Amino acid sequence: MIRATLLLLATLAALPAAWADFKVGDRLPDLSIADRGELVLQGDDFDYRSWSYPQQPGKVHVLQYMAATTGASELNDPFIDRIKTDFPNGTLLSTTVLNLDEAMWGTGGFVISQLESNKKRYPQAVLVADEQGVGLQTWKLQEDSAAIIVTDSQGAVLFFKQGAMSPAEVDSTIELIKQQLPGKAS
Repeated sequence: MIRATLLLLATLAALPAAWADFKVGDRLPDLSIADRGELVLQGDDFDYRSWSYPQQPGKVHVLQYMAATTGASELNDPFIDRIKTDFPNGTLLSTTVLNLDEAMWGTGGFVISQLESNKKRYPQAVLVADEQGVGLQTWKLQEDSAAIIVTDSQGAVLFFKQGAMSPAEVDSTIELIKQQLPGKAS
């Protein structure tokens, strides 16, 4: 019994090591999401098209990858709110990827409805539905959580955080992004 408990504890301790830990300057691995993908608004109709990272080289990119759960979607609201208020449309590229594979059973229709509602409200937003959790696997992210990844105009990681950002991290990351934008350094 003690041996089994020790083996279980050792296995659990090793799990976080399997998660991604992108360092400043790392290149974010390429990612392609073909099953669902980017939500596109055409008039009053919605469609999906394949989405891939990297997108629009030459732009600072803020990526939010999250489980399609209420808890995960609220983890970094303070940061996303600051992105919306501090940076005019087109200043940087912001992408939200929802991992539909982590949605609670029976809530998929509600999640898609919310995604469509957000697309109507923010037509410039890049919203991606990851039906199979490809991003979670490719980028080795934590399940049932959210990650914020900021890359520079060349695709190098400037900031990476899984889970909720502290107020100090929100402030410092906003300043870091401002320093990367032409004519926007503070």
